[in-house]
Amino acid sequence: MPIVFIHGVNNRDGDAYRENEKARDGFLREYVAPALGLSADKLTVISPYWGEFGAKFAWNMAVLPDSSTKVASFGADQEAQARARVAGLLAESNQSGDLVTLAKIDLSAAVDLLYASAMAGAKSEDEARYLARSYELASEYAKVNPQPAWLATAGPKNFADLLVSSSKAGVVQSFGPLSKILDSIKEGASRLVNAAPEVATGVAGLLLRKKLNTAVTRFAGDAFVYLNSRGTVDAPGPIVTTVLTALRAAQAKRTEDDKLIVVAHSFGGEIVYDILTYFDPTLSIDCLITVGSQVGLFEEMKLYKVSDPKIPADPKKDHVARPKGIKRWLNVFDTNDVLSYQLKPVVDAVTDFSYDTGYSTMGAHGGYFERPSFYKRMAARLKEADAAAGAGAQ
Repeated sequence: MPIVFIHGVNNRDGDAYRENEKARDGFLREYVAPALGLSADKLTVISPYWGEFGAKFAWNMAVLPDSSTKVASFGADQEAQARARVAGLLAESNQSGDLVTLAKIDLSAAVDLLYASAMAGAKSEDEARYLARSYELASEYAKVNPQPAWLATAGPKNFADLLVSSSKAGVVQSFGPLSKILDSIKEGASRLVNAAPEVATGVAGLLLRKKLNTAVTRFAGDAFVYLNSRGTVDAPGPIVTTVLTALRAAQAKRTEDDKLIVVAHSFGGEIVYDILTYFDPTLSIDCLITVGSQVGLFEEMKLYKVSDPKIPADPKKDHVARPKGIKRWLNVFDTNDVLSYQLKPVVDAVTDFSYDTGYSTMGAHGGYFERPSFYKRMAARLKEADAAAGAGAQ
């Protein structure tokens, strides 16, 4: 059973992209695969990378205002990069990094923040998978025990130890000893402590401003490049070809009982929509999940190959039809994500869901897949979709 993940704009190959991919794939295996009735090891995850065909900047974005190039570097080693991502995570979610204080207010939120920080430094898909299993135990414990007695004696240095021992979150038999799991979680706690001064002194704020400028510039650039070079049915452009090849390969892997799930983040949703309505309407997807996407916005602007300017005749009543190749379509947005949009007002027979990433402005746009709880919600919605489909077939 394949899951195809299609990334959005502003993704370029490199350490951060590959580390995010490992963490995401690990959580997809541990949470989403069981929701589909499949063992984690049997799930096929296909992630076509099309960023190499996106916008290229002849002067490397030299036109961007930059108050501190020196600050924006943050260091090149792997742990420094992980800490930089955590500093951004804290700044974007308006958190101080004080797990103990947060835990006394909301233990579940503290668990989510701790594991998001641990994920930021996951070095392999296996590490992400045992973090996913550990998170499951810790989050369930927090739900049942929102105010455990050990919180009274918890501090920054022993919070992870107390949480893991109390919740049995280190007992993940298939992925090695307790010490290995605990080390990864404690590294996550350490990153939060070490990143906090960078947030407090404004270093992360400067980083975020540069990140915001870069992201908006590359978002617009990638979208312009795609629209200009997507090609035709007979001669599709390189971005379409990359994604289309992956979707066809995933469809070829299906057996009669298999489902094809496609998760499209951001502009990945527009690419999939163009493919299913124009480049290859014969493709069949059991469930499309668009996350932080602009599919509806681009249809409002009539930018797709098949967009009909005569629809809607009445915006209050009319919708465009859901592509025939999509059996079920779930669309997820965060109201803090300025690049995410509802879909139901424009496309017929879709379901919109709101998800609070805990981030603000641009941080929310990439924050969905950094939150372990997002994968749990995805798994739950897929189970609901399966149940609804089964009831409809009876």
